[in-house]
Amino acid sequence: MEPVQIHFMNVGQGDAILIDQGETEVLIDGGRKSPGTVEYLSYYVDDELDIMVATHPHDDHMGGLVEVLEAFEVGRIYHNGQESKGRFYKEFMDAINQEEAEISVVRLGDTIEAGDLIFTVLNPATLADTVNNNSIVLLLSYGAIDFLFAGDAEKNAEARMLAQKAVPVPEVEVLKVGHHGATTSSSPLFLQVIRPVVAIVMAKHTHDETIENLTRIGAEVYVTDSSGTIVIDCDGNGFTVRCERESLFSPDSPPAITSLTVDR
Repeated sequence: MEPVQIHFMNVGQGDAILIDQGETEVLIDGGRKSPGTVEYLSYYVDDELDIMVATHPHDDHMGGLVEVLEAFEVGRIYHNGQESKGRFYKEFMDAINQEEAEISVVRLGDTIEAGDLIFTVLNPATLADTVNNNSIVLLLSYGAIDFLFAGDAEKNAEARMLAQKAVPVPEVEVLKVGHHGATTSSSPLFLQVIRPVVAIVMAKHTHDETIENLTRIGAEVYVTDSSGTIVIDCDGNGFTVRCERESLFSPDSPPAITSLTVDR
């Protein structure tokens, strides 16, 4: 398998994640409206994103996707089908309806494939509860390494994921922590089941309770506010975490390698 890079972009209090494998690029969320997201993507994406995933209709996840749609062609777009009265949602729906893209609503058990990348949807099974708990949660299994992208899923969604039997929730190597590390997510039971080696918190503010829950199970915790943009290089057998202190970095001056290298 060709190595994959996963970029957890420092977009402040929001999510924007690029998964880049050779000629295949997948974007999960786009943060709020900011020229920085498109600028960063332009280093890695030539003209087209293969896949865009909007995990749920909140501005700090979906707001920046409109500018991405204006800057790049997108092959396939996935969302959870939940509507919102927010202006950003109308702008997003108007933008995707103008794209010549395949647009799909996903549910528990669906798969999203691009090149060697196969994502399995762990949430939502149906639209229920709060907007956050309806977030699309994705599992990427790449060789021996599993990544879990939890969107803004909170404890109710975590409990439902553990209770359902259609797609068992596995232990993972890397967790994109739910809801920016808020205390509404990352229950001790959920963390005990998935037991991440590395936890990425995409936030401007951290919560001691969540950080303690993560470190208690032995996770190495990275926060974009203090670490800057975080990049994971994975060859399917192990991975290395790199991070920087500025909000964005150029490929001409990549972040230094941290001390963390994991082999499986």
